[in-house]
Amino acid sequence: MKQALIALLLLVNCFAYGQSSRSELAESKLFVRATYFENKNEFIGLQTRKDLADTVIDKVKYRKFQTADFTDYSDKQEINTFYEAYANGFYRLLDSNRKIIHNINYLTDKEQTGEIFGKQSKISIELIDTRNSFPKESLIPSEKTPRKYYPKGKPDVYLVIIPDLKSLVVSSNGLFYTKQLMGDNYNDITKGLQNNFSASAKFDIQVGDEIQLFYRRKWYSDTTNLAEYEDKQFKNLKYTGDTIINDTKNLRIEVDGYNYLSGSYDHPQEFFVSVTDSGYNVGHQFVSFQDYKTELKLIDTEKGKDLFLQGVTFDTVNGNTYPKIVQSRNDPYRYYLLPFFPMPFIEFGNVQGIVTYSKIKGIEKGKRRERTYITDRNNIRDIANKKKNEVEVLIYFVDEAEVEIEILDPNSEQVIGRAKSKSKKGLNSFVVHSVEIAKNNQYTVQIRYDGKDSSGSFSNSVTIKY
Repeated sequence: MKQALIALLLLVNCFAYGQSSRSELAESKLFVRATYFENKNEFIGLQTRKDLADTVIDKVKYRKFQTADFTDYSDKQEINTFYEAYANGFYRLLDSNRKIIHNINYLTDKEQTGEIFGKQSKISIELIDTRNSFPKESLIPSEKTPRKYYPKGKPDVYLVIIPDLKSLVVSSNGLFYTKQLMGDNYNDITKGLQNNFSASAKFDIQVGDEIQLFYRRKWYSDTTNLAEYEDKQFKNLKYTGDTIINDTKNLRIEVDGYNYLSGSYDHPQEFFVSVTDSGYNVGHQFVSFQDYKTELKLIDTEKGKDLFLQGVTFDTVNGNTYPKIVQSRNDPYRYYLLPFFPMPFIEFGNVQGIVTYSKIKGIEKGKRRERTYITDRNNIRDIANKKKNEVEVLIYFVDEAEVEIEILDPNSEQVIGRAKSKSKKGLNSFVVHSVEIAKNNQYTVQIRYDGKDSSGSFSNSVTIKY
C-alpha cells in the first residue's frame, strides 16, 4: 500500500500551468500506461482518447469515446470503445457492450458499495493531499481534492478522480496503471494531434529581425479558478549579422533582458548560432531542418523505456498568433522550438514562456514589454563596466544604509575589489575599482547593506568589456 500511495502522489501532483481556467487542466487526451513495483516505474505504453458523441443509456447521458493503445502512434494501435458518465454524483464507465466497468459515488468521503473493474465490493476512500506548502494543517477536502477509491483491503486496485474536473486521472487494475498527462504542454500536443498541425524549423530571417521572449509565473485562484500571473523577466533577442567560425556560417544574436522580480537589467551580450544545410546549433542543442508533426512513442534509453511526445500548436499573445513546436519527455521540463526564429527555450515549474513581440522579415507583430522600476524595496538597477578597472553599481534604496560592495574572482572566490559607502534614499551610484578584472571575463558582485530598519545582501555578476 505504501508503494502504491507514493506512486499515486507522484502522479497526481504534476499539474502543469498555462491555462486560463482550472477546468482546462483536464483537456489533454494523452495517457501513459506503466507498472510500479518495488519503487521502480516502467512505461509499457501510451494511450490517446477521442470523444465521439453523447448517448443516452437508461435515461443517463453518457459520453461515447474511443481509446487507442500503442507504443508508437505511427505504428500499430489497439482501439477500444467506452461510455462514460458523471451523473447524480456517480461515475460510471461502460465497455463497448455497455457492461459496467466502474460504478462509484465520486463525491462521497465515506465507505460505499460500488464496482471497480467489474467487481462489486465495499469501496474505501483516501483523500490525496497535493499541497506543497509547509507546515500542513489538517486537510479540509473540497471538490478539487483528488480522491482514491479502492476495494476494501486491495489498495493496489484503484481509481483516482478529481471531482471538479470530472476526470479519472489515474486507474490501476493491480498490474499496471493508466494516467492522464495533465498540463498545458500536453494540451498543446493534443491540439496538434486533433488538427494534424505541422511546421518546419527552416526559419527565414533578415538582419534586424528580433523576438521578445517573456516569462511569467502562473497559478490558479482558489476562489475564481481563473489563472493569475506575475511578471518574471524578458529576453530580447536580435539577429545582427553573420560571421564565419571554423568554416561554418554563424548568426550573431544579441540578447539583453530585464528581471521584474529583482529589478536587474542584463546588458546586451552576443552569442552565435551555427547554421548548416541540415540544421542549426544553439549551445549544445542541435535543431534539425525538418517538418515537425505529432510524435507519440516510447523510446529505448540506457535506463529503459522513456517517453517522447511532440506536437505543433499555435499561441496567441497580444493579438499575435505564432506557431511553436512542443516536446515533452519524462522529466520536469517543457521544451519548445520556434519555427520562425532560431531560439529554443525551456519552461520549468509554474514559469511560462511566451513570445510577446516579433519582427520577422521586417514585419512587426505583438507588443514589446518594457522595463519597469521597483520603488517599494531595495533593488539593484544595473551593474556595468563603463571604464577600465571600474565597475559601476546602481542600487535603489528605500532608506539610508551603510553599503559594502565586493568584486570576487569566480574561480577562487577571492575579493579583488571593494568599496564602502553610505546610501541615500532613492537611486545611488557606487564605483568599485580593481586592477585585477580582465576584459571578457565575468565576476561575482556581492552587496551587503545595513540600515536603521533593515539589512540584507544582493549577489549578481558583471561581464567586463574594457
